[in-house]
Amino acid sequence: MKKILVFFLVVFTSSVFSEITIIAIVNNSPITLNSVQIKLLEANTKDEQILIVDNSIDIILQVQKATELGITPAKRDIENVLNDIAQSNNLSLQALMDFEDFYYIEKEVFEKLSILNLQRFFTKDLIVSEEQILTVCSDKNVIKDEKQIKIAQ
Repeated sequence: MKKILVFFLVVFTSSVFSEITIIAIVNNSPITLNSVQIKLLEANTKDEQILIVDNSIDIILQVQKATELGITPAKRDIENVLNDIAQSNNLSLQALMDFEDFYYIEKEVFEKLSILNLQRFFTKDLIVSEEQILTVCSDKNVIKDEKQIKIAQ
């Protein structure tokens, strides 16, 4: 009887600890198995799983850089995006906040806004001449029936 109790105790605690298993540490920021588990389950190969972990590492590094440069989103910006998410799902903001996984939604919004701010920061002074745009986006090498979108200033 004691062996059965010990067995269930070991199985139960291992399942609890698997949720907080750290699979990578990036500049003192851990990536837990729980945070990428859904994406990892969708992956079909080891290469896809490695790519998922690499993407998580990239996101952490970008958010850290945005924090270092002081360009993280304001609380008001996060709330505006959360309001948009709630409205697009026919929910109130409070109903969205009541979800068990709301922390992950808020975290993802913070990460995406931080990365967007970082992109804007690095491209704000980027100047591309019309000649460069026409050269890079020329239609000289267009295959028949293929459409090309030119990006203009």
